[in-house]
Amino acid sequence: MKEEPIPESLRGGKVGLLDVLRWSREQLLKGRGLWYVAGGDRVDSLVSFIHGWLAHNVFNGGSDPDWNHFETWLRDVKGEFPGEGWHVKFLTDCDGDHVRAAMKFLDYVEEFTAQTTRA
Repeated sequence: MKEEPIPESLRGGKVGLLDVLRWSREQLLKGRGLWYVAGGDRVDSLVSFIHGWLAHNVFNGGSDPDWNHFETWLRDVKGEFPGEGWHVKFLTDCDGDHVRAAMKFLDYVEEFTAQTTRA
């Protein structure tokens, strides 16, 4: 598989978690494995990636208000942020298919981003 450089839009400036998750979705749609974007082939690898990103942000004095708005939207508008975690619910919803569960989450990221950029 041909290696592609990181897109110009994700280089050199402030990159938010939602930007990286949208890029991750694009990679999965191109047929790249979950391991390519999250370092593992399970949906909890994506969860670990997200937690690592957020921890890095906090420890470096940053914040990601877009992520906070997305979490609130996912919980309040979509009803998809249960106590056990979205990844557990989505894995059940997708009959144990880790890639489909990750895509379900990433599709919500895309939907949210599309709505907020139009508003």
